[in-house]
Amino acid sequence: MNENEQALADAASDKKTQKFRIHVNRDLHTIDTHTISYERVVELYLGQGGPTLPQYVIRYSHGPAANPDGPLAPGEEVKVKDGMRFRVSGTGES
Repeated sequence: MNENEQALADAASDKKTQKFRIHVNRDLHTIDTHTISYERVVELYLGQGGPTLPQYVIRYSHGPAANPDGPLAPGEEVKVKDGMRFRVSGTGES
């Protein structure tokens, strides 16, 4: 493998293991995936307990060009970037 091929392989490997720091409300979390789902954001919000029911409204901001901001609904996922912010709030329904 020549130097150029090695550099490309290293860059691809770095991309696979890239970590992203995201904010869920005021808490900082580190994830190692290029996308995040509604359900995963709720899990991060709740911590180690509680069901991930569709009783939450999630809005995000500071996202990549493909999805800079907007709502995240149950069953959906969005691309992430370092520093992205998610705001989780209850719907008021039970």
